[in-house]
Amino acid sequence: MIERTFEGRLFGPGLPGTGAEAVGSWDGQGHLRVAVEVTPRTELLAESPAIAAAGFNAASLRITWEGEAGAYAFVIETDAARAACGVSAPPDIARRVLSAAGSRERLERRFRFGGVLLALILLLPLIGIGVFLLNSDRVADWAVKRIPYEQEARLGDLVLAQTRLQMKILDSGPAVNAVSAIGSKLTTGSLHRYRWFVADRPDVNAFAAPGGVVVVFSGLIRSAGSAEELAGVLAHEVAHAELRHSLRGMVKSLGLRALVSLLTGDASGGVFADAATRLTELRFSREAEREADDEGLRRLVKARIDPNGMLRFYQKLAGERRPSPPPIISTHPATGERLERLRREVAGLKQKWAPLPIDLTSLK
Repeated sequence: MIERTFEGRLFGPGLPGTGAEAVGSWDGQGHLRVAVEVTPRTELLAESPAIAAAGFNAASLRITWEGEAGAYAFVIETDAARAACGVSAPPDIARRVLSAAGSRERLERRFRFGGVLLALILLLPLIGIGVFLLNSDRVADWAVKRIPYEQEARLGDLVLAQTRLQMKILDSGPAVNAVSAIGSKLTTGSLHRYRWFVADRPDVNAFAAPGGVVVVFSGLIRSAGSAEELAGVLAHEVAHAELRHSLRGMVKSLGLRALVSLLTGDASGGVFADAATRLTELRFSREAEREADDEGLRRLVKARIDPNGMLRFYQKLAGERRPSPPPIISTHPATGERLERLRREVAGLKQKWAPLPIDLTSLK
C-alpha cells in the first residue's frame, strides 16, 4: 500500500459549522486517520468508515463514522485528493472509493442524457415547424382530406360574420334568388350545404368561403352581360369551394396550430377566429386558379350552361383596368395564358346549351 495523505474538510462535534481543514491517511488495517488543523491539533481514528459520493453532481467523496463524541464526516472535494485517497487505501477500501467515483460518473451520464433530452423537447416545436414548412403542400393536402366538412362550415360561418361587419349582406330578394337558382345547378351532389348571399357593394367581385358560403357583389351582377356570364363566375367560385382551396390555404398559413385545432375540433385559443381573418386576406395561387377554371368549366358543362359566358366575362375583366380587388377571397382576372386555355377548351365543346331562365336586366 502507498502511504499518502489527502486533504479535505472535517465536520463533527466541537468543530465549526463550516467544518475544519483536515488531512487524512489510511493505515494497513483500513483505518482512516484524520488530523484536524485546529488548536490544539487533534487526530481522530475511524475504524469502520462508510464511503459514498456526495455533493452536487456527486463531485465529492464523503467518509463517515461514529466516534466517541458523535458522528463525523470527512469530505474530500478535489480530484487530486480523491485520487490520492483511492491509491493509498487497502484493496477493499480502494474498491469502495472506486464505486463511489462510479456513482459520480453514472450521475454525470444521467445529467448529460437529461440535458440532451431537454434540448430535444425544447427543439421539437422548431423541428416540427421546419418539417411542416418543408412539406407544407403535402401536409396541407393530407390534413384537408381529414378535416370534417362540419368543421369547414364553422369557418364559413365566421367568415360570413366578419363580412357582415364590413358591408351590407342581403339574405333574400330577387338577386339572391337568381344567384341561388344558378348555384344550385352547379352544386348538385355536393357534400357542402351551400348558402348564397349578395353584398351591396359596387366592386366586381365574388368569393366562396369554406363550407359553401358564397357571396356575390352587386357590382358583379351589374357588370355581367347575361345570366350565363354570372354563372361562369359562380362556377369558378364553387370550384374553389369544392376543391377546398380556402381551407388548404388556411392550413398552410396558420400552420401546425390550425392543423391540430381543425383535426380535433378544438376552437379554443382563437384559432378559428384567426383562421377567418386569414381567409379574408387569402389570395389563390395560379395553380389553384387554373384548377378552379377547369373544375368550373366541367360543372357548367354538366349543368348544360353555356360556358362561353365564363369566357366572355373573363375577357371583359381582362380588358378593363381595375384597381386591386378588396381584401377578401376574390376571383382574380384571368391571365392571357388562362384565357387562351379556356378558349381552346370551350371551342372543343359541341353540346347544345339550355339558356338560363333568368332576366338579369330586371335584377340590375
